[in-house]
Amino acid sequence: MHESMSADRDLRRPRGSRARLRSLALTGALTTSVLGTVALPGVAAAEAATTVTGELVHAMVEAEPGEDHGSDGRVSWLVTADGEIPVETDKVADVPTGSQVELTLGRAEDAEDGEDGDGAQGTDGTAPALPVLGSDVKQEERPPAAPAPAPAPVGGLTNQVTVVQVAPAGTSPDRTRLGDLVATVDGPVAGFWAEQTGGAVRLGVTVARDWVRTAADCATPEALWDEVAAAVGFTAGPGKHLLLRLSAETAGRPGCSYALAQVGGGPTSGGRLYVRENLASVIAHELGHNFGLGHSSALQCDGAVEGASCRTEGYRDYYDVMGASWSQMGALNAPQAAALGVLPAAAQPTVAVGDAAATVTLAPIAGTDGVRALRLVDREGSVYWLEHRAATGRDAWLGTRDNVYRLDSGVLLHRSGTFPDTSLLLDGTPSPAARWDADLQSAVAVGRPVALSGGDFTVTVESTSAAGAVVRVVPAPATEGSGRAAARPAGSGRGATMPADAAAVAPVDETAATGPALWVPSAPVTAPRSQVALEPVGESTSSLGGLLMPLAGSVLVAATVLVMRTMRRGRVRR
Repeated sequence: MHESMSADRDLRRPRGSRARLRSLALTGALTTSVLGTVALPGVAAAEAATTVTGELVHAMVEAEPGEDHGSDGRVSWLVTADGEIPVETDKVADVPTGSQVELTLGRAEDAEDGEDGDGAQGTDGTAPALPVLGSDVKQEERPPAAPAPAPAPVGGLTNQVTVVQVAPAGTSPDRTRLGDLVATVDGPVAGFWAEQTGGAVRLGVTVARDWVRTAADCATPEALWDEVAAAVGFTAGPGKHLLLRLSAETAGRPGCSYALAQVGGGPTSGGRLYVRENLASVIAHELGHNFGLGHSSALQCDGAVEGASCRTEGYRDYYDVMGASWSQMGALNAPQAAALGVLPAAAQPTVAVGDAAATVTLAPIAGTDGVRALRLVDREGSVYWLEHRAATGRDAWLGTRDNVYRLDSGVLLHRSGTFPDTSLLLDGTPSPAARWDADLQSAVAVGRPVALSGGDFTVTVESTSAAGAVVRVVPAPATEGSGRAAARPAGSGRGATMPADAAAVAPVDETAATGPALWVPSAPVTAPRSQVALEPVGESTSSLGGLLMPLAGSVLVAATVLVMRTMRRGRVRR
């Protein structure tokens, strides 16, 4: 999937997972193209709403490197016997991909112009996704509480990848060589996921086909995937992935994304995806969506770690493969590793409100031994994470000239989020809003206490070294009569809750800590342009996905909790 690079190509933009999200115009173009495949009586006409039954699909889209975007990167559609019908994502956000649903759809002109941009009119005048007025889940594809057993390995592989070079309708093959694409998947991509999952994910190419021309356009992804699957004999199933590498001529065509992947339910669910470039970070990122992961983004607040004026900036975790895609793929961050179920319980002890103060030594997150993350559960059940980034193992580039963004080594703060931003990097040394774009340094300063969640926790980094970081956490006392906060699992629920006593987290002997001794918004780079192969992140604002047809009581409780959080922390979304 490697494309030739001209001498004047701007390599400062990380290109893979770091590419910016698709713009509203692109989202609208996809909607229009999909709508053109299905006639909905009563939807195009202005009379009654229409009820349609089919399979729900969620996907994450990435726009051109460096391109501004208006949506949050999610698209959803209903697969029916007659084709694909795009629907507003926020109304079905909590229903897993693959569920059989019956949706009552309204008229396109009645779509809401919401925060996510799902219903907004594209800048080229294209139609929005159809509003969901009612829903009935007939059969829900919900991942089991415990990780499902991996499918029987084929040739030593848990995840089989079929790679196909594709020239969609109206485009021609380019000069990318199939062998280069296979080498990228079997080499750095497979190596990354095997390492980060402790061998639980062993992926490789089992089928490779060069240049299939299709009648479908990339603006109808379901039809495109179906046509290619039929052409190469691909059958969907657990651990099976269909990866299309699209012709470079799809760049700029209406409805075509830089990359797009179905959101799966876990590492064994399989899935379909397409990319335009043969870049390891992009392919690894899109496979992460097949595994069920969202984006690793950042929460930036005006002069504060958390405060009254904040923004969520999509992809702005340059350490993580689910953030910016550039030339480096650092270790998977703590919330993403926990969500994937590959961070052992012993490696992620929990401290909750009401527990005793604790001093913990964090081993490098890129290692395999010791406490690699500390999980904090606040009064409302929100989950924060502390991890130590050291220039070792997969993060060794932090101590070299390859660290062109001058990212910090040290202790990082994350907060678990909701789709599309399932991991939020907090800035431990916050800048005023005017300097947000240039500030990529996020580690917590040594010796400076940081308050989290409106004072639920005070975190102080006492020391850092290549071997480990000593962190002191002081939780607030539990409110009288409320007991300790519920230690709600994050992601896969692999967290281990410590006893509520003086040894909530046993002090760790610092000397015993062990550890292995392109595509975002532009940011200042200190290295010469010719040495940089990246592309910084675009802004996205995450949204709260609501349950389908919730009970009035649940809505009231959720609203009350939201108001409490807003009053306590003064958080606002941009």
